[in-house]
Amino acid sequence: MADLLDDVWGSGDDLDESTRELSPDLLKLKDNHSKRGYLDGIVSAKEENLQDGFDMSFPLGAELGLRVGKIIGRLQGLEYRYGKDDEELKKDFNNAKQELQIKNILTKRIFTEDYNLEDSKHPVVSKWEEIVTKYCEKYNVKTE
Repeated sequence: MADLLDDVWGSGDDLDESTRELSPDLLKLKDNHSKRGYLDGIVSAKEENLQDGFDMSFPLGAELGLRVGKIIGRLQGLEYRYGKDDEELKKDFNNAKQELQIKNILTKRIFTEDYNLEDSKHPVVSKWEEIVTKYCEKYNVKTE
């Protein structure tokens, strides 16, 4: 019986009779092919899952990227035009550039296991959309 502590390559002592009759060179070759097959299977599974994950999450990622781009673009325009007289706007623009970095937008804690947003809303993006709307209303800037 295999020991629970044997590694994934099956390096325990329970070799069958046909394996014991092989020369050391053939045993080494068989071992190498077995390991290579195992590794190829792992790599292949990872690639398939990676592609599936990409296909499932790309539309949502693209939508979030577009929304973040609009937020930053609008804040940048507002800051350029009104920032010299509005310290809060300048501060918010700098904060938005930090909070809306990709590492904060595409973080695992915000998404479900199915790559969907919790509550169908991205908390950071939604927060900044509301802030931009506030500034656009304040300065009577049309966004659509």
